[in-house]
Amino acid sequence: MTLIENMSEPERRSWANLIVDGTVFYFFVTSMIGKGGVENISGPDLVSIYVGIIIATIIMHGIIAAIFSSRIKNSGYESDERDVEIERKGARNGFWVVTIAINIFIFMFLMENTFAHDYTPVPGLSLLTPSHMFFALMGTMFLGDIVYRATMVREYRKNTI
Repeated sequence: MTLIENMSEPERRSWANLIVDGTVFYFFVTSMIGKGGVENISGPDLVSIYVGIIIATIIMHGIIAAIFSSRIKNSGYESDERDVEIERKGARNGFWVVTIAINIFIFMFLMENTFAHDYTPVPGLSLLTPSHMFFALMGTMFLGDIVYRATMVREYRKNTI
């Protein structure tokens, strides 16, 4: 197990971003899911959840950026080709997750509109309702970002072992 003192600045930043994204995603999921699956939430409440998530994410990522920019400035660390390649790989993996998930949702949406209204390919999730569609799309965005950050963490771990 590597101690935080032994990590490079980009690896620490990747961990911090992954923890923030996971935390915000957890709060998003708990605000949307009840005992029977995704709750049917009113439009104003969805807007409230959306704005709250955006504000929380911006504030937390802003704090991380401020902390790490001052740390990097004081340490003299400069990004190299390895950091760029790791970031590129993370972005690519996140992109593919988002692309595949959105295509699955398009297919599900088309099937729900083609067949009877009792057809739901995923129990508890019908893309015909606004709150379910919101949950699917926002969840996909979070999942893509979590895969992006987790890929970066994994790549930094691979390079230190």
